[in-house]
Amino acid sequence: MTVSVDVVPEGIGETAEVQELSQFEQPSFIQESPQEDKALPLQGAISNEIGNYWDSIILMIIVIAGTIAAYFIIKYFLGKAAQSLNLDKGQLKGINSITKLILIVVAITIIIFHFSSLSGIAASAISVAAGTIIGFSSRNTISNAIAGILLLSARPFKIGDRIKTTESDYLIGDVIEISLLYTKIKSIRNELVTIPNQTLLQNQIVNYSGFDILATSVEVSIIYQNNRKLMESLLVDSAKKTEGIIQDSPSPFVLLKRFDNYAAVYELRAYTNRANEYLKIQSDIRKNIYDLFQKNGLDLTVPQAQTNMDKKDIDF
Repeated sequence: MTVSVDVVPEGIGETAEVQELSQFEQPSFIQESPQEDKALPLQGAISNEIGNYWDSIILMIIVIAGTIAAYFIIKYFLGKAAQSLNLDKGQLKGINSITKLILIVVAITIIIFHFSSLSGIAASAISVAAGTIIGFSSRNTISNAIAGILLLSARPFKIGDRIKTTESDYLIGDVIEISLLYTKIKSIRNELVTIPNQTLLQNQIVNYSGFDILATSVEVSIIYQNNRKLMESLLVDSAKKTEGIIQDSPSPFVLLKRFDNYAAVYELRAYTNRANEYLKIQSDIRKNIYDLFQKNGLDLTVPQAQTNMDKKDIDF
C-alpha cells in the first residue's frame, strides 16, 4: 500500500492566515479613518484662528511702534547733522516729512503682506480697503509730495522770502513754512495762506528777496509845459528822502518812458535792500513826490480829452 504525504512548505500556511485576516481587517480600518477626522472638535479650530489673528495684531502693534521709534531716531540724527549738511529749517522739515512718508508706506506694506498670508478673505478685504483709500487720496497727495521734493531741491525761495505767484496778483506775502505737501505764506494783509506745492510748481513764482537789492519804481505823468530837468531833479530828491532807499551804488534815476497826448510819462527807479517792505517804500516815495511838487507849485493833474455837445447843434 502506498501512502502519499503532502508536504507543505513552512510559512505558507501562516501567510494565508495573515492574508485572510488582512482581508477582514482592512475594510474596518478604512472605514474608521473618516470617523477620526470628524472627531476633531470645532472649538479647537476656532481657537487656532483666534490665536493667529492675535499674533497678527501683536505684530501690527510692533510694526507701528517700530516705525514711530525709527522716525524719531532718524529725526534726532538729522537734527544733529543739519548744521554740517548746511540744511535750513525748511529743508530739514521737508526731509523729515519725506522720511515719515517712506516709513508709513513701508509699515503699511508689511502689515498688508502679513495679513494676506493668513487667509484669502482677509487679504481681499485689506487689499480692497487699501486700494480704495489710496485711490482717493494718492493723486493729489503724491503730486503735492513730488512737487514739495522738487521745491526743496530747487529752492526757488526760502523761509522769510517775500514771493508772489502768477495765480493771483494779490497773493503777495512772506514764506513762513515749507512742508512736503503745502507752503504757508503770511500775506501783506496779515493773512495765513496755505498753497499746495503742486500749485506753486505749475505757476511762475516772483521772489522779491531773491537778490540783495530790489528795484522799486513809480510812474508819473507830467504835462509838457513843465521843465523836464526840474521834474527829474524833484523825482530823484523824492526817492533820496525816502527811508530804506539806497543813496549810492546804485543811486535813484529817472527814465522817460513815453509821450502821451497831453503829458510825458516818467519812471522813477530806486533801489532798496528791504524787499519785504517794498510796497511801503513805494507808498512813501509817492508821498514825497506829492509834497515836493506841491511845495514847488507844480501840478500833477493831466488834462483829459473832453467833448462838449450843444443840444441845439444836434439835428435829429
